[in-house]
Amino acid sequence: MGKMTKHSLENLTPSEDPGVLYRKMIPEDKQLDPAWVKSLTERGHELDAGIRGSKADDTLKFIGMPVGGIGCGTVYLSGDGRLYVWDIWSDGHQGVVPNTIPLPEGFPGFRGVENVPVWCGSNYMKPPTVGNFPPAFSQGFGIRFKDESLKKFESSDWERVEFTGRWPMGTVSFQDAACLIRAELNAYSPFIPLNVDDSSIPVTVMSYTLTNESAKPVSAELVGWLENMSTAAPRSRIAATRYSDRCRAGVRDPAQVTTLNHACTMKVPDPITQWGEVGESPGVHEGTMALSLLGEGEQTSVDRVPGIGTQVQLEAGESREFTFLISWHFPVVRIAEDYSWRTIAEQNEYATRFKDAEDVAAYVAEHFDRLSSQTKLWVNTWNDSTLPQWLLDRTIVTADTLQTANCNILADGTGGRFWAWEGIRLCHGTCTHVWHYAQAAARLFPALERNLREKTDYGFAQQSDGLVPFRGTIDAGEDGGIAIDGQCGTVLRSFREHLLSKDDTFLKSYWPKIKLALEYLIDFDRNDGDFDGLLHGQQHNTLDASWYGKVHAISSLYIASLRAGEKMAMRMGDSEFEALCRDLYNKGRRNIEKLYNGEYYIQEEDPNHPEAIGVGTGIYIDQVIGQFWANQLGLGRLYNEEHIRSALNALWKHNFVPDIGSFRETFRKGRYYAWKGDAGLIMCSWPNGGLKDDFMNHWQYDYFNECMTGFEYQAAAHMVAEGTPELVTQGLAATRAVHDRYAPAKRNPYNEVECSDHYARAMSSYAVFLAACGFDYDGPAGKIGFDPVIHPENFRAPFTAAEGWGTFSQTLGEGEMKAELSVNWGRLRLKSIKLNTQDLKVSAVKVMMDESLLKAELVQHAGGVAVELDVPVMIASGQILEVILAKR
Repeated sequence: MGKMTKHSLENLTPSEDPGVLYRKMIPEDKQLDPAWVKSLTERGHELDAGIRGSKADDTLKFIGMPVGGIGCGTVYLSGDGRLYVWDIWSDGHQGVVPNTIPLPEGFPGFRGVENVPVWCGSNYMKPPTVGNFPPAFSQGFGIRFKDESLKKFESSDWERVEFTGRWPMGTVSFQDAACLIRAELNAYSPFIPLNVDDSSIPVTVMSYTLTNESAKPVSAELVGWLENMSTAAPRSRIAATRYSDRCRAGVRDPAQVTTLNHACTMKVPDPITQWGEVGESPGVHEGTMALSLLGEGEQTSVDRVPGIGTQVQLEAGESREFTFLISWHFPVVRIAEDYSWRTIAEQNEYATRFKDAEDVAAYVAEHFDRLSSQTKLWVNTWNDSTLPQWLLDRTIVTADTLQTANCNILADGTGGRFWAWEGIRLCHGTCTHVWHYAQAAARLFPALERNLREKTDYGFAQQSDGLVPFRGTIDAGEDGGIAIDGQCGTVLRSFREHLLSKDDTFLKSYWPKIKLALEYLIDFDRNDGDFDGLLHGQQHNTLDASWYGKVHAISSLYIASLRAGEKMAMRMGDSEFEALCRDLYNKGRRNIEKLYNGEYYIQEEDPNHPEAIGVGTGIYIDQVIGQFWANQLGLGRLYNEEHIRSALNALWKHNFVPDIGSFRETFRKGRYYAWKGDAGLIMCSWPNGGLKDDFMNHWQYDYFNECMTGFEYQAAAHMVAEGTPELVTQGLAATRAVHDRYAPAKRNPYNEVECSDHYARAMSSYAVFLAACGFDYDGPAGKIGFDPVIHPENFRAPFTAAEGWGTFSQTLGEGEMKAELSVNWGRLRLKSIKLNTQDLKVSAVKVMMDESLLKAELVQHAGGVAVELDVPVMIASGQILEVILAKR
């Protein structure tokens, strides 16, 4: 990489077409390794393994797994079991760490910036490590022996260190031939899908299992230490608190929790501006931080740093578990609410539930058995699947953004208001045109996304004409708060929030506001002069510019919104609006075919705005995004199936780049989210010509050369959902390419970067998982469905619903299909289950639960069958519903 080549875009003469370079740099034959392709659908390594790293092959250093509560800041677990990247007191820097690196030689800076800052991918190109960004205070754990030697739990002190990540839990094992004790760490913060309160605790659990590997008893001291990181005079105390002092009578009495509690005063930069420059006036955060041991311990110190120790006596071959907690309590969080990017102080919601860090520890100690067992139950449920392990890992880890400083739950007196950046401290206001891609938060914690609709979009933000400003408020921004794709996304997410509810309370309560939001789009259509089911005019969108004309991607979203509006209106008995939506939807699905060029969909540009950026005849990654959303909502086929599939095939053919490094040698502009040796889907290509100089004059043009995982997952999920062998393979390959880019040997597998770290749009990865399962759910109607595309003959995978989660499995045999729904947590109300019997023609059904036969009817449909129960059932935790389909 480096010097400009004769084939670079900058060296073309005016008469030369850039299309030739696209065709040269993006081969139609991807030359994928057959073994790699085969691995896309193989189960892979054993069930107890996830993302792995080892000291032996130097794959520990980049690992940084978030292990704090939702909305409680950032804490990383390193590959060798240390905690680092402490960002729990809202200190103002962008990204997980403030990292700026030089530009690659010969490459231009983005928007004139002469380096690579966080928002351009510095933490992708040079991932932070414990060594490069050590904590500003001393903290750790170790074993101290009788000779006073201390063996810290970090790679330098042990011969063998192995990491296994099954997020939200990280496991690190420590072994050494010179040490009689083998240790294993399980680190996590309580994480229980559907239970927001118990998943948003400012605490990290560090549970160590110590095993005596020798044939004789061993004695040692297990120690943990925590320095008071206060920038003012430190104040600390240690307390042994009996459970019975804080709990109901009879709960684990007389066990103890021993806590070292630090009072901290932190001076941090405040305010920040848009691109990370720090203001002069410091902010002061006062709070507490605590180290606790579940059980009896005593005050100790390590290198004069205060800590807690406990004596360990292990018989030959004996194992014992010891659990430390690190908790924190910093009430003030700083967010940006307008385009000045000046931060304002808010209160963390967790500060209304706990009075200090010691109180946090006491709550976790009191409820530890439940919090720990249910977190482990979720981890086991997620990984107990026949799906490829790499797919399970990649499609869930992006949800870890919830456990970073990217997301906040702000105190509002009514249970908290969810608020987030796009990426850590970059681009404020839970931006609609970014967050509508993300699917993980809504599936894992439906209450969080409903919170956004109720308190922000349809709370203080929505305007009288129906506009939902894309950053939660209208201010001095040049776009006036309007993002058409974000507006569509808000309507679509509203239907999703209804489907993920247990009843129709949400839809009934917010239907007038949802309808008004869709009417804003309909008025936009009406006022563009055509009123044809497509949008035409100034359309600000997620690529930070206003596009003009008929934009395939945005009109696709509009068509999906109309379809969703029709369904919601029907449920609300609003027949007049239902008819309007249906009429416009039918116009739109016909008229969008005018944008199909025989291979893919294009933008019809507006000749009155020749200076505007867009994609024109380019092959754009989001061109059929409306169908992606339709797949999330069970809306069926939006428009021409053959054309949509052709467009997806064109995207693979012309936009999937086997080596981004070589591509960027030619197309130099752009940020750094994929690089030499990485494969990925670029945002747009022009292999058939049409890349205009006017486009390249805009700084937003740089985006088109980039790989941004949230967009890649959107396209990949759609490919998989189409279900054809070719598209399933392409969708899995696109997803696996991202997974390989974030392999531990190269980068942090837990931090997907796009305009800052832990970018929210990356949570669209969960849609790939849903597509692989063929999952369909309608909570208020009591309907659930599965149509797996990977090994449907023997399939098992997790599912989440409105009130519970568990495991679905199915097997196909000679003349018979068996399916089971097992609820592991909460409950599931069920009236109907939809299944794809493949080539098996069935005419008889048997449904059993708790050895009781349930009355059911078999209804045939194009994609298989639906088993309709005569009376809805509530499947409780621990119960299994079994369905047997057969020929008579």
